[in-house]
Amino acid sequence: MSINKIQDYINRLKLSEPQMHKLNQFNQTTDQNSQFQKVLQEEVYKSVQGKVSSSEISIPHNIKEEIQKDPYRKKLFDASVEFESIFVKLMLNQMKKNIDKQPFLHGGYAEEVFEDMLYDEYSKEISKNARLGLAEQIYLSLSKNLPK
Repeated sequence: MSINKIQDYINRLKLSEPQMHKLNQFNQTTDQNSQFQKVLQEEVYKSVQGKVSSSEISIPHNIKEEIQKDPYRKKLFDASVEFESIFVKLMLNQMKKNIDKQPFLHGGYAEEVFEDMLYDEYSKEISKNARLGLAEQIYLSLSKNLPK
């Protein structure tokens, strides 16, 4: 029964061949992001309207291109990544609390300090490389207030 629901969901989201051809053709002929977004809204939104929640539909947003052009947006994105890093650190600390340490292998206060710094670095690397998506969402939310 579950497979049928998944297959039905996939079938409802499929675009017809002429619509896909039109999108591909437009994508090859233009590089203007705003026009592509307009066509995407017209073609895709019509085909999924009433079938999918509007919160599941998103327009692609090229953050890398924005932060290369504007230093203020780069600073905002870096701050967003730092915030995600803090969130990951809190998550890792909670996970660390569930690990039982053996008393004969415990390194004392020095090990706790080193472990804390290690988890700081883990959280920074996780936020930089394996993004959870939190930094992007924070950036998108806050960048709306920046001038174009």
